[in-house]
Amino acid sequence: MKNTGFLCYFLVALVVVSSMVGLFYSSGEKRFSVENIYGETIELYGDGVYRYNSVLKATGNKGTDLVMLLVALLFAFFTARWKKGKRSRYIHLGLLAGLLYYSACLVFGVTFNRLFLVYVLQFSVSLFAMIFLLTDLLREGHLSRSLIGRSLKGTAVFLLICGSSVLIWLEFILPALLTGQPPSTIEVYTTEPTFVLDLAIVLPVYVGCGIALLRRKALGYELAPILLTFITIIGVTVIGQNVFQVSAGVDIPLRQLFGLVVSFVVLGAIASILNVRLWLQTKQ
Repeated sequence: MKNTGFLCYFLVALVVVSSMVGLFYSSGEKRFSVENIYGETIELYGDGVYRYNSVLKATGNKGTDLVMLLVALLFAFFTARWKKGKRSRYIHLGLLAGLLYYSACLVFGVTFNRLFLVYVLQFSVSLFAMIFLLTDLLREGHLSRSLIGRSLKGTAVFLLICGSSVLIWLEFILPALLTGQPPSTIEVYTTEPTFVLDLAIVLPVYVGCGIALLRRKALGYELAPILLTFITIIGVTVIGQNVFQVSAGVDIPLRQLFGLVVSFVVLGAIASILNVRLWLQTKQ
């Protein structure tokens, strides 16, 4: 941790900068409309660092910025406690997973702006911090030694459900592939980074962890609290995004409200409960 402590605090500083600028910087300009490469008229936010992002994405980004600012502060707190509690290290890694996901979405999903190099540096620092800290955690194997052999079937099934939940993105992807028309969420972008991250990384990681838990493998015990923490962060983030979008006048269809908002909030709440139960079991 001695060598990675600097990376952690540096990441906190970068997240504070990117989130604060995203939240509060204003260029004083107004929304405007453009035509995308598919001939569709898209309304852009027109203000701040998210000036050239769609209203939907810009307001969602601001909601994410607020949540990630809080996550970064919690991450700094748990970084300071790294040597004082072994169980808290798993929460620390879960918070880092949230910051890494946030950084990836910024660097790949936000239209180029003056914070681009900050985004790149933030993504790099969060990625390598995750690699170093996760490697150390798996080598120690503290949690797996405490829980090995115990049945966590409920948590395992929940992780499988969480992983499978990202298949909801196929609702947008498959019709576009079959009709040759762009996805309804594409707007002024070339692709949707969330689809890529969730289907290529989140899905296999959660399914793999769920299967490992069912088989009572050490890796499943080690990753479970990290992944549960990450889902809790996603649940809170979705709330933040929705609040900012509704306050900006974004119309969210009822089907998407329940399918993409309420469902992830419920998963986040359940993940918190299962995480608490997991910690209680380690004390027995």
